[in-house]
Amino acid sequence: MNKHMLIKFMALAFVGSFQIADAAIPNLSVKLPGNTSVYTSSVGAVFNADIYIDSVDDFALFDFNLSFNSAKLEALSLTSASVFGAADTETFFNAITPGKVHFAETISGTSALTSGINIAAPTLLGTIQFKALSSGINNFINFTNPIIATWDSTSLAGSALPANVTISPAAAVPLPASVFLFLPGLFAVFAGRKHKTRPLIS
Repeated sequence: MNKHMLIKFMALAFVGSFQIADAAIPNLSVKLPGNTSVYTSSVGAVFNADIYIDSVDDFALFDFNLSFNSAKLEALSLTSASVFGAADTETFFNAITPGKVHFAETISGTSALTSGINIAAPTLLGTIQFKALSSGINNFINFTNPIIATWDSTSLAGSALPANVTISPAAAVPLPASVFLFLPGLFAVFAGRKHKTRPLIS
């Protein structure tokens, strides 16, 4: 991160330090397959969780964690949507650890932009790919310690909506119909061999 953005982020962190932990931010949401916040998966299945932001003016920076039950879910990858533009997005912390994804980006200090962007409709920030590890209900993907800021480093408050995943046991793999034909045939072969090797009674 360049010096300009480092100073900007430090100022933002100072402002954010006065916020209560886990404070909500402007219309952040987690959307699961089917564009819903409630989803049913199965053990071993892989699915995407899309992170959206909406209704923010002069948007220039975001920094938040997503927490989840690491015994039930595993985060496999994080893909940025480069919301500020591919050439203008500066990543300063994207990391996956068990039970947490840390996702943080800002407008680059070398960008030609002179203000933040205005977001009036749900806009994708990034996508996290998850794998379902074991069955259970109420597996929440929650925002924690979120910060959203404007170009002048004003920290904003709003709402942050989590997602809820139910994981069902893996479906049993049915036996193919040919097995039911094979077993009687195998039995008949062995029964025939036994009959042929029976000694003659004199």
